[in-house]
Amino acid sequence: MGAQNALLGGGRYDGLSEMLGGPRAPGIGFAIGEDRLILTLLAQESAVQQVLADAYIAPLGESVNAAALALARQLRREGLKIELGDGSFRLKKSFEAADKAARQIVILGEDELQSGILTVKDFATGIQTKVPRSELTAFLLNA
Repeated sequence: MGAQNALLGGGRYDGLSEMLGGPRAPGIGFAIGEDRLILTLLAQESAVQQVLADAYIAPLGESVNAAALALARQLRREGLKIELGDGSFRLKKSFEAADKAARQIVILGEDELQSGILTVKDFATGIQTKVPRSELTAFLLNA
């Protein structure tokens, strides 16, 4: 940050009171460069990149919450970073939450449980793909 790069300084100031004509008293003190602190925090904030999850599992209805949890656990064991929604969410709310937290959303409803074919949407490309459950891990890892 140039010539002025200290954010905080201080120390003991024993004898300062006497030097100024006051009584003998031990002392400590500190100062903070608020402007430099704010600039440093802003620089760090812009340098920190949000790490998105590999996928967000969106259960469609509370009846599939248990299956969604089991799927999330399995995918996590296989090395994926997974966020898990709640079956009480409407699909729109799940998509909004997923878009902020993950690169992809995995939709899991009764139909997907029965067929074993899951719908995965990639937020970067907008492409929605039907993926067999047995291929889900590889698909998410390669996306």
